[in-house]
Amino acid sequence: MRRPNVVKKRDRSQISQHAAAIVASTVAVAIATLAGRLFSALAPLPNISMVFLLAVLFSAVSFGMRLAIYASVLSFLAYDFFFIEPFYTFQITEPSELLSLIIFLIVAIVTSALAGRIRDQARAANERMIATRRLYEFTWKLSGLTSIDAVADGAAGEIHVSLRRPAVILVRQNDGLSLAAAWPPEDSLDPATWNAARLAFEHNEPVGFDTRVLPGSQWHFIPLRTQRGSFGVVGIARNIGNDPLDAEASALLGTLAEQTAAAFDRVSLADEMMTARSAAETERVRNILLASVSHDFRTPLATILGSATSLLDFGDRLDTDAKTGLLREIKAEAEGLDEMVRNLLAMTRIDAGALELRKDWVDLREIVERVVNATKRRGAVLAVVLDLPAALPLIRADASLIEQAVGNVVNNVVSHAPEGTRLVIDAIVTQQSVSIRATDEGPGIQAEIMPRVFEKFVQGRIGNERSGGKSGGTGLGLAIAKGIVEAHGGSIAVESPVADGRGARMSLTFLREPSP
Repeated sequence: MRRPNVVKKRDRSQISQHAAAIVASTVAVAIATLAGRLFSALAPLPNISMVFLLAVLFSAVSFGMRLAIYASVLSFLAYDFFFIEPFYTFQITEPSELLSLIIFLIVAIVTSALAGRIRDQARAANERMIATRRLYEFTWKLSGLTSIDAVADGAAGEIHVSLRRPAVILVRQNDGLSLAAAWPPEDSLDPATWNAARLAFEHNEPVGFDTRVLPGSQWHFIPLRTQRGSFGVVGIARNIGNDPLDAEASALLGTLAEQTAAAFDRVSLADEMMTARSAAETERVRNILLASVSHDFRTPLATILGSATSLLDFGDRLDTDAKTGLLREIKAEAEGLDEMVRNLLAMTRIDAGALELRKDWVDLREIVERVVNATKRRGAVLAVVLDLPAALPLIRADASLIEQAVGNVVNNVVSHAPEGTRLVIDAIVTQQSVSIRATDEGPGIQAEIMPRVFEKFVQGRIGNERSGGKSGGTGLGLAIAKGIVEAHGGSIAVESPVADGRGARMSLTFLREPSP
């Protein structure tokens, strides 16, 4: 894998910062020297070495112990050169001066070590606080991600920022690994790197530099594992200085890897749950459909079979009216079966998004009248009242589908309302839409069904006492009506009760287009 330019720039920046720290420490000692010369000229101090301790403390607090020791040695030399006789040489003639100089160096080094250690501890504590906060933010961020790719991308970026090294994440795919994310962005790995990653994944242990396996590798890989298995590996690259991973960096990498693996596990479980839920829902719908179809097909088929058998076995002994009655029963039940089959096919097309619309200018009055006449021919016991305006505008729609939707709404009322119920079909016309409303005076729709009245297989109880409280139909009629109306860009709504705690109203609204 090619080394990112970003890493080279970062290491060059670190070198520049170190050089600037050396220059600053040198300048601090130079300023202390000038201040000591000035104090000596104006008001001689008994111990001018205290001025140099300020420079040492400045380096210790600002840059750490190494630069403080450097400033201590430099101050030792400057003190000897400018303030101990003979001046401007490094020679020392008096033993007391030598002892003072040595004590100064010891004090300076000890002071710089203590100050530098305090600074390093404070910096380490601050870095731990920042790392803890970033780890919390990282965990919170991963908890909101819902895909493997999103988790991998977020984790790679966070590991890169936290450890200041290039990072890659490879996830399990079939029997191998695939590169899921890298930061800085990369799209390929060299063969040696792939080999190290595969070893870490297969043996479930760290591989690469700072490990016992392939220590010469330019990458360090650790597995992403949970109790349910390994999801892949995460890798970090060497930096330009080949700095090893210290204990704190290794612990942070391990923690980030654990959080990433937990996020992968959560996403995987969510996907499995969705798959299982989808399979369970599919099975539930299949079972409901089979039960509904078998139940609703059995009665008309029994009627057709019985009537046909009567005609075959006793046709020569039946009068004309009896034969006609049996044939009408066969025809009516066959029409009912045809309607159920059409509904099933329509629901299949709606679910598959394959409902084809053959739009033309349609007269809603004619459609409503055909639906009402067909309902009466089938023996509906409702009092149907048409209250449509004289000038009902045309709409552009698929006539057969609109007729099926209106028919399903009317048949729903016929199936569930008691005998003698009054059904009023009227229309509301505006500049933008036409609404066909079917309002009955029956007992209304049960409150628990209202929120789901347009869902598949939702059935109310028949209001006709002769039904014995059984459900009517397959529970697809209103769902199909909703799908057809919405496919035309319209909407369907239900209201119950309508007046005096009774009745239900279905409204089918269609958008108007400019007339031809």
